[in-house]
Amino acid sequence: MNQAQSSPWQARLKKLNQHKDFLPRLNEIVPWSELRPILECIREKPRKSQAGRKPLDVILMFKCLLLQQLHNISDEELEYQINDRLSWMQFLGLGLEDQIPDRTSFWLFKQALIKENLMAELFEKFESYLQGNGYQAKGGKW
Repeated sequence: MNQAQSSPWQARLKKLNQHKDFLPRLNEIVPWSELRPILECIREKPRKSQAGRKPLDVILMFKCLLLQQLHNISDEELEYQINDRLSWMQFLGLGLEDQIPDRTSFWLFKQALIKENLMAELFEKFESYLQGNGYQAKGGKW
């Protein structure tokens, strides 16, 4: 991103952060890297070739799933909201130039977690991080 694009983007993010949204705090209290080994279980097969699109980061996809669960929205709506909301993009670590996962990617990611029986374990760990910091997830509210 060049300097001309960076300044307005950074100014908008600064304003968002002054609003006291919980998503930046969530990135501080959840040790996302501790979830990576669990999430990587769904990607144990090596890629057959380096052609095509690279797999999306498992932490990014799990964060998307959290947003979806907390706001009770469909895969289609999740894709739209990520494209629409700067605060969600910031939480996910995405810039304006980054590729946004699509509805099919969300569905495939969830199916892989279900197949490996990881959903309950991941959400229990996430909930324990929240509770350890005095928070509780309540459908889009903390």
